[in-house]
Amino acid sequence: MYKNRCYMPFILYPPDMYDVVDSGLENQLIQSLELEHDGTNFVMYLSVPYCRVCCKACPYFIDLLPMNSDKTQSVLDRYVETLVFDLKRHAAMRRWGNARLRGVYIGGGTGSLLEISHLNKILSTLNEYFKLADDCEITLEGNAKDFTKEKTLFIANSIINRISLGAQSFQPDVLKIVGSPHKAQQTIDTIRMLQDAGLEHIQLDMMYNMPNHTLEHWEKDFKVLHELGIKHLTTYLYRVTPGTRQESLIKAGRVSPVADAESIMVKKMQEMIKQFAADAGMHNYMYEHYALPGYESKYNHWTMKECVDALGLGPGAYSFINQRRTGISKDINRYTNAVLNGENTFTTASIQLTPKLSRQRYIIFNLLYYRIDKEHYRKAWGKECYDDFESIFDSLIRDNLIQETQTEWVVTESGKNWLQNIMLEFFDDSMWENSQALNQQQSSWAMNNHMIDIGASKKEFWLAKT
Repeated sequence: MYKNRCYMPFILYPPDMYDVVDSGLENQLIQSLELEHDGTNFVMYLSVPYCRVCCKACPYFIDLLPMNSDKTQSVLDRYVETLVFDLKRHAAMRRWGNARLRGVYIGGGTGSLLEISHLNKILSTLNEYFKLADDCEITLEGNAKDFTKEKTLFIANSIINRISLGAQSFQPDVLKIVGSPHKAQQTIDTIRMLQDAGLEHIQLDMMYNMPNHTLEHWEKDFKVLHELGIKHLTTYLYRVTPGTRQESLIKAGRVSPVADAESIMVKKMQEMIKQFAADAGMHNYMYEHYALPGYESKYNHWTMKECVDALGLGPGAYSFINQRRTGISKDINRYTNAVLNGENTFTTASIQLTPKLSRQRYIIFNLLYYRIDKEHYRKAWGKECYDDFESIFDSLIRDNLIQETQTEWVVTESGKNWLQNIMLEFFDDSMWENSQALNQQQSSWAMNNHMIDIGASKKEFWLAKT
């Protein structure tokens, strides 16, 4: 097995992004995206870059909304006007206007901060200017604190058909330690309110191994989940990112440190997740994702499994267009000015992926589903996946991390424990020890920082075997 286990909160490939610093690079980027070519299927991410409070361990960029409600309304009004304008100008491009929109994710920040009037403008624009697939999944991500009965009824009668709530925990003392903006009972009340309104497709995000988070806390959380009848559960290992307020509090001795990720307690917490899912009839269809049949994320399916284009709009949003990753500055004023002046909003970009890098990306993302469909790969790339990565597959088979069936390559139970290390096997050699990218991530969302940090390290550190 591997010597050092990799824990990545997000998977982005290729990891490296470079700032678009002059008009020459900008023109090259726009030409490479082929925005005036007809598109096919795509998904869309809409960023709402605001929060009410900053959770203590949150490493991502946000702007805090003003405490004054009138000022908050003004800030959101202006932002939504900009976002709607941006949606319309992208709809005029053939790559998006002539393509089928398979999924929309309204996230953040905190997507649920938007009021009914804001949501109505965004949803009306999507419905009028884009070709939504009949089964288009539209998710609103957010916090239980933002849902009123009026907003819930509006959502239930809109084209939004999925809700993603960041619950984190149902234990008040744990929520206080991590600085969550909501109270435990608010999440419970909001879920029941959503269910009463007919919104059954609710994804709940839970965290484990938070400061002072015990097995007893975790067991109580699962009892609440059982009572609520949650149909989709996503679990995340709590991470204390360097430079965050939580790290400072831990160093000062004011907050207890989290347990080591390899500790017995954390392993027990992970086993408890599996047991709850099995008892609830959920299947672990994707890394860290559990769902009842029929409640799996379609947005993730099209993004990760089908690897279609992804259009991200708003500060800090990432796109994947014509085999190239792009990013938008986290600076809200910079984004707003670019949109209103009719300028390009992409401020960072990856290299243009070669066919080999694109196949690596396909494998890495499909591994999130613990399997690679041979026929699907053959149709996508016109080759056999084993022929493209023979030595890697042979090594994984020898270590009992992956096995072959007639139709698929399947990650073994042992391999699931090392899934992210397995993904790193498929990183191209050119992606390792790239220190140049470390200096070119300032305008991007921090979501990408951990990927750049891994790429700047030595390949041998992550792939060395015991």
